[in-house]
Amino acid sequence: MDDQNKKTRREFLEDIIIKAPVAAGLVCIALSPGVSASAKKRDDIISMTMIDPAMILYREIMAPVSTCFTESRSVSADRAGGFIVSGDMALKRIDYSGKIRETINLNLSPYCAISIDTGYYIALKQRIIITDKKGNVKSEWPILGDNSWITSIELDDEHLFIADAGQRIVWCYDREGNFVRKIGGKNPDRNIPGFVVPGPYFDLAMAPDGLLRVANPGRHRVDAYTVMGDLEFSWGEFGSRLENFSACCNPVSFTILNDGDIITCEKGTARVKVYDSTGNLKGFVAEPKELANVTVSTGSKREKAQQYGFDIAADNDGHLCILDRARNVVRFFESKNGFPPSRIGVKLKSIEMTG
Repeated sequence: MDDQNKKTRREFLEDIIIKAPVAAGLVCIALSPGVSASAKKRDDIISMTMIDPAMILYREIMAPVSTCFTESRSVSADRAGGFIVSGDMALKRIDYSGKIRETINLNLSPYCAISIDTGYYIALKQRIIITDKKGNVKSEWPILGDNSWITSIELDDEHLFIADAGQRIVWCYDREGNFVRKIGGKNPDRNIPGFVVPGPYFDLAMAPDGLLRVANPGRHRVDAYTVMGDLEFSWGEFGSRLENFSACCNPVSFTILNDGDIITCEKGTARVKVYDSTGNLKGFVAEPKELANVTVSTGSKREKAQQYGFDIAADNDGHLCILDRARNVVRFFESKNGFPPSRIGVKLKSIEMTG
């Protein structure tokens, strides 16, 4: 360990020795009668954001990159390499160096997209379209419902899974657009409590074990479903411990690595955490202060809420792309264990996407 890391570690231990008693005192005070809730909240924030540097498992490889969107909505891995950012009325294909490769202009507003060999599955707010590589619409599926709000889509070999935050359900269709089943609706006979989705944060992804992971943000957990709609297990709980999910509805998004690890994003404390496939906390992508988020202001329209809170995607090599919807930038991270030596010490510089 180099001197800089030793110093960081020492500073962390000093924080624990010096500041922890103060924080503990705040807890006692906050729990005492007559003390404002702000003291308790302040202590909770301390406990949720004080992270041992040894638990930071990733490093950022460049300065944030502008999406050049006025409203960035989602990010996904590009089948051809790199990532796809959806926003405004276009898709932008961006490589891992932060360079834009292509802008695919659309006549509609994409909420999220998945690339395939021949083009894209694109989710609009209430329905799915399929386009060729240039964005020309080849197929349009029916509207899911007047209250639908599609926030995430995922493909396996036979199905398209659609997270509908408006109707609090996951739709399963075949890849040609034929309805197959609903997943996650409340069903006591099948031990399925249902999804609690207070806002437009409802993510899903297929894991290497063949189980569909679905965020259940109002219950502060991640559910694992079979493609037949059986709930196999869940993990996560509300609380102020590092491994817990805080605020009203977290995680807001997540991605799954090839080894099954799950990386979650939280709004409020702006934490991006690494869990194993069953929910054991392994570490963090970065310190919350480095990822400080912007919360929705009072009176903001619900349609604008989706641009606040991170979205995240991982490519086949484990590179992470975090979309900051509030600032309309993407940020790139790589595991410290697998960080290419040639990139160590590279000075960060601002990069703006063009096109």
